[in-house]
Amino acid sequence: MAVTSAPAGAENYDPASDAISACQSATDLAILTDALIQVGWTPQVPANLDDSAIRSYAATYLPNHFGTGDYSDTRIASTWELALTNATGARNLKIVDGSEKKDRWFVRDQTGSVLRVESYKNGEFEQTNCVLALKEEDSPTTFEKLLVDSDRDPKSLPPVLHLRSQSSENDTFKRSKNGAILNIHRMQSASDPEFDVSSVFTTVTTKRPEKSR
Repeated sequence: MAVTSAPAGAENYDPASDAISACQSATDLAILTDALIQVGWTPQVPANLDDSAIRSYAATYLPNHFGTGDYSDTRIASTWELALTNATGARNLKIVDGSEKKDRWFVRDQTGSVLRVESYKNGEFEQTNCVLALKEEDSPTTFEKLLVDSDRDPKSLPPVLHLRSQSSENDTFKRSKNGAILNIHRMQSASDPEFDVSSVFTTVTTKRPEKSR
């Protein structure tokens, strides 16, 4: 499959915002897939996820395990090892046609960012969950940018900075978004010198049944 680049003339191209917008605009998997391809994401089969993609996806576990406080280097290292083990299991996932739950994976070939879509459909109920692991080039911000006017050493700060949750709804969809900025320097010093994921975002988009609109 050909590499998809930024749309022509898109001087303010923002991979994170474009992907999140796509995830929050459709619960139909075919429509969502087309939208993600249009903004630079390439579909990938789970079995073919390379080590870089697995490591990126492993970073999506960290906001679930680290709260707002700090943690010991030992705790950070053990949590990262567990995350890597769990993420590696993604290669064993199978795409089952006709299932109520569908699972799709995307990568940005230029950067190595990863996006997973889980789609559910049962009768009138439709929902898509997106999980994004963004490298520095695709991330809307980074820990370093947040500390640009500070003399604090990022290695002395917590591994995860949680962003405020956001939610909205209209006549068609209910939407929620959570995000976290990852402290790359702390993760590198405490557990993995090759850690390079700057931020993680999750979205949940639920289509309202016709009768409730």
